[in-house]
Amino acid sequence: MLVERLLIIGVVTLAVLLVWAGVRYWLAYTVRSLGQKTPFAGLVPTGKPAVVAFTTPGCRECYFRQSPALARLADAVNDQITICILQAADYPQIVTQLGILTAPATVVLDARGVVRHVNLGFVDTPVLLQQIGLLTREVATRQTTVVG
Repeated sequence: MLVERLLIIGVVTLAVLLVWAGVRYWLAYTVRSLGQKTPFAGLVPTGKPAVVAFTTPGCRECYFRQSPALARLADAVNDQITICILQAADYPQIVTQLGILTAPATVVLDARGVVRHVNLGFVDTPVLLQQIGLLTREVATRQTTVVG
């Protein structure tokens, strides 16, 4: 009886891990398949990294969790990045192209407007800071290389 329960728990855990890994792989594939495309051209200014948050009118998590996290991000980085909040229903082509399945969702762009990260669901400020921090260092390194 105990062995059967442990086996069931193991199988369910393995299934959850496989689904999680599949979603992570799919998101990475989506970002890689975009290459140097800029799906937000004309919507988000270039020249500095950006975070684009997708929301829906009835999304309580967007209002109570993602919006405060974005406000903390804005406070932490001052004017070093652009933060945009878009209604998902207003941009169905971009939502489909990026594989966004849920709200909230955030997309991290580099200074050229190229998609670097797609986050499905709530993402807290430290994760966004890490994703933006990597891009900021990339941009600084590239600028140093070009100038020096």
